Amino acid sequence: MAARSYSYTSPSIVIRVRPFGETSQVLHLATPEHGMVAALAKGAHRPGPAFHGGVALASAGTAHLLRRPRAEMELLRRFVPSEDLRGLRDGLPRFYAACYVLELLRAWMRPALPNPSLFRAALTALRAMARARDDSLASWVAWFEARALAATGHRPRLDACAVCDGPLEGRVYFSPAAGGLTHARCAPPGPRLAMDADGAHALDRFYTARLKELAADPPGTDAVAGARAVHDVFVPYVLERRPAALTGLPGRRVTPR
Repeated sequence: MAARSYSYTSPSIVIRVRPFGETSQVLHLATPEHGMVAALAKGAHRPGPAFHGGVALASAGTAHLLRRPRAEMELLRRFVPSEDLRGLRDGLPRFYAACYVLELLRAWMRPALPNPSLFRAALTALRAMARARDDSLASWVAWFEARALAATGHRPRLDACAVCDGPLEGRVYFSPAAGGLTHARCAPPGPRLAMDADGAHALDRFYTARLKELAADPPGTDAVAGARAVHDVFVPYVLERRPAALTGLPGRRVTPR
């Protein structure tokens, strides 16, 4: 029996937008249950209730889609925003932070591969960034990186040495090759970052703290070492490339290696 077209709806984050013809758009959507979805929004720039003159990058809402078995893209019939993320456009640092979240979603979302945890982490981060103080944006970026890595199967071991299983005391190293924190003597060759006890605690907090706790007490300057371990060492190791540097983001300084 030939496959048939069918309609469905899904929570979505718009992670890429391209013009198509004079009035249409090609969108890539991050969804929790369908992975990354490529969709054509016909007539998106025309006035009307379906798209309100076009769908913006970093919008979050409900996508009404038509799956067409023999087509390269699905058809986006309607997009209904459900999140007020206008604050993401309130200054370049905030917009850079949001674009970086979208960059990681494009890297780790796969078509037809559900990842609800990754989707939830991205939506939570975008909500927080839309309202956060400028000086806390870097911490929310690091929080998303940590949670995204965990959602894609790369959660590090932080409670003991990832190599010898021994307790961690004093100065330690964060080593992606080892899979977490290690003693200096145990760290294998490759990228690594020396950390003291405060830095290790800050790194652990990105993975374990509840959202309400983080919102009430955002990581501050004491979290710099933890954020560097995630952004400068762990993310490039997993992606096998260095993602775009957030040089416009307060508290973020990426140095080449």
